[in-house]
Amino acid sequence: MEADTAAATQLVVDAWAVLVAAAGLVASVIGTGLGIIFHLGGRIDHQSDRIDGVTAEVALVRERVARLEGRSGTPDPGPLQLA
Repeated sequence: MEADTAAATQLVVDAWAVLVAAAGLVASVIGTGLGIIFHLGGRIDHQSDRIDGVTAEVALVRERVARLEGRSGTPDPGPLQLA
């Protein structure tokens, strides 16, 4: 009887050990996945900021070109005009 109780107790202890190890593995995988997602999110956000900066620069260049064209008229499509 005591041998059956000891065997059952050992089985329960082993089952809990496997359950804790599996939970640790799942938590590790979830943590790694979230780390990757946040890292990529930061990179995407950084690239978005760079794109916004380039867009602002393009808008400034377009504004300057429009001002120059307004001052000197529309340039003809022939040879380039020097400013």
